[in-house]
Amino acid sequence: MSKHLPRASTRTRLVGRGEKDLNAGLQVTESDFTRWFLALFFVSVAAFYTVRIIVAKNRMRASPVFTGEPGTLHWTAHTAFRVFRALILCVCLARLAWPPIDRYLVTFDILWRPVVLIVGCILLAASFLAVTLIHFYMGENWRSGTRAEDKTRLITSGPFTFSRNPMMLCVIAGQLGLFLALPSVFTLVCFVVGIWAVTTQVGVEERLLRKRFGDIYSVYAERTPRWLLFR
Repeated sequence: MSKHLPRASTRTRLVGRGEKDLNAGLQVTESDFTRWFLALFFVSVAAFYTVRIIVAKNRMRASPVFTGEPGTLHWTAHTAFRVFRALILCVCLARLAWPPIDRYLVTFDILWRPVVLIVGCILLAASFLAVTLIHFYMGENWRSGTRAEDKTRLITSGPFTFSRNPMMLCVIAGQLGLFLALPSVFTLVCFVVGIWAVTTQVGVEERLLRKRFGDIYSVYAERTPRWLLFR
């Protein structure tokens, strides 16, 4: 009877292999989850902004989106952000149809861990929830880009008491979440470009706000950081 039983060392190898197979299965599950999550997430983001812009345009009788004059820094930053957003959406959808595309994104295997991927997804979801709430708080004062002739009021209450740019702060957090949910050279480039576009856009908008609101904005900027801790 004993001759049919595997030796202790054999049993150890079998158990070890089983644990590796189980861990691999769990990791594949997490990867599949994030693949579907990212695709659905960015489709939802695109749908949200499409509806938001259409509704605002119908109410205002004008587009709430202003990309700046072609060739200006405002236009360059705005265009870069939109192009990369569209590229991210296309890549996330392509990953559903053809998962092997991941190797062309040059993934960072050291970060490809279930906990990292899930943290990235949570950060993305939290940032988008915060952005949505800020949108509702701003109401008809929301604009994508700023024009000197805008008739919006300066909002200094609510989330704007902690940061002059709470929505942009959430966008940066979302960019970090994307990198963690899909750690790769592609998302790292998106993260760097995203930070540049957001910070550039903030600089352009704040200069215009200072011109529009004068001392009122200067006082607000003096007591409220541009981000959370940094002015």
